Amino acid sequence: MAARKPIRVGVIRCDTHGYYFGAQMDSRHLVPAKLVEHDYIVAHYYQDIYNPFRLDKLPKVSGMEIVKCYDYDRARAEHFSETFSGRPEVCSSVEEMVEGIDAVFISNCDGGGGDHLKLATPFLKRRIPTFVDKPLAPTLADARALVRLAQRHGTPMYNESILSVVPAADLFKARFAEIGQATVGVVKGVGGAFSQENLGQREFGGLEDRLAYIIHGVALALNLFGSDVDFVEAMGTLPLEYLHLRLRSGREVVILNTSVEHFPERCNFYAAGYSAAGAVTSNPIGDFEFIYGGQQILRNFKRMILTGVPPRPYENMLLHIGIIEAGQIAQRTGRQVRVADVLSGKEKLG
Repeated sequence: MAARKPIRVGVIRCDTHGYYFGAQMDSRHLVPAKLVEHDYIVAHYYQDIYNPFRLDKLPKVSGMEIVKCYDYDRARAEHFSETFSGRPEVCSSVEEMVEGIDAVFISNCDGGGGDHLKLATPFLKRRIPTFVDKPLAPTLADARALVRLAQRHGTPMYNESILSVVPAADLFKARFAEIGQATVGVVKGVGGAFSQENLGQREFGGLEDRLAYIIHGVALALNLFGSDVDFVEAMGTLPLEYLHLRLRSGREVVILNTSVEHFPERCNFYAAGYSAAGAVTSNPIGDFEFIYGGQQILRNFKRMILTGVPPRPYENMLLHIGIIEAGQIAQRTGRQVRVADVLSGKEKLG
């Protein structure tokens, strides 16, 4: 039997997530020295500490090859191509990407997703399986437009936060049995409010600038405690700084999206579960745990390409954005907001 040809993948946006997922999906052509040169953060996750050019901790998902790449900054795309032995063709536009690929991976490390609808549209229309990095979109309207496109053209689309599939969360969730299942949960998320000392010259404005971080806390909360969210409340001076979820199961969950000024580990998540029988608290879920969540996303992505079936229901993708919008309305108005009312259009952000 002839060996299956590698799945030809195009990568859009050659940022840290592009390298992060790209290294796992095309490790055969990865040049470790170039990864150290062009994205030392990702190299650090995968390195042997005694030899920065040995990527001993790199999880691999075989059967894919990066053949094209695009970034708004062409130099970044050229550096990305160099990191994969110069094999990916550097494209000058998104439109150049649609020919000669079997699937597209739209990466997004720290953006709000405001360009996701525009970037994904050519591929969804051409029935090219599409991964859209978190957040799916900054608004429920854009998220719905993406889902409609995927459904109209019969194109499988996938969106996921690492915190929805990270194995460390599964290990912690298994401990709820120690307390007879958790009735109250707390998730210490990453709110995306960083000082200039932490981010150099970058400045953060409204919620969209923080959404790439806030979405992870929502994903982890639903992963651990359930997705049957009835209503939300929100308070604080930062967007969704304290987000309260009331689940139909009766569980109460609080997500803390506080500034790193109050909790300086900028990328570590923590969780706790409480019941009348006691409490359990998680170990840190951070960068070195995330890489195995990234591996699971790529496994799901590959399976979607081969089967044509999205790994995650579109309704679940919309739910995460609906919770974010319900939280914004709740914080602005100071009242409880039912998520179902936001998803149905009865409640609108305005």
